[in-house]
Amino acid sequence: MNCLKRAPGKELHHNEAGFGLIEVLVSVLIFLVGILGMAGMQAQAVRATQDSLQRSQATWLANEMSERIKVNVSGLESGIYQSTAQTASNNISSYCAGAVPRQCIASACNADEMAAFDVHDLMCRNARVSDQQMTISCSATPCNSGETVSITLLWEARGGIGSLSLAQKSLTLTYRRQ
Repeated sequence: MNCLKRAPGKELHHNEAGFGLIEVLVSVLIFLVGILGMAGMQAQAVRATQDSLQRSQATWLANEMSERIKVNVSGLESGIYQSTAQTASNNISSYCAGAVPRQCIASACNADEMAAFDVHDLMCRNARVSDQQMTISCSATPCNSGETVSITLLWEARGGIGSLSLAQKSLTLTYRRQ
């Protein structure tokens, strides 16, 4: 018989030597693959959470801009909302670092000053959207009662699973002006 004496009363076969070590190594390998999978799922969850936060901020920003436009329809009719949003969107960082429009919270402003303040306030102070761009448009010029107003926001978000590239996301809010 092919037996080695190990301890009194215990015999060890040659083909069983080291079998426990292989089991441990396979178990560790399976465990590590599971941990790596969980880490990947965690990274995807963080990315999805960030995208959800950006989308909710963009929704808030579009809704807030529409409410401010509804209060200041003269600024929409004159085109100041549209042109100021376009100017801000061309280079948001230099726009926000530039001259601040007249503060219209504690002092009286005309419609154009209020429109410039609204765009600056929302896009520079309150927005938490990455590299946002805003387009405000109307179905006719001038934007009279009954016309359709559209507020479109574009922002940068991380691409798909495993992607380091940025993807452009968008949201459009449309309403009929009263």
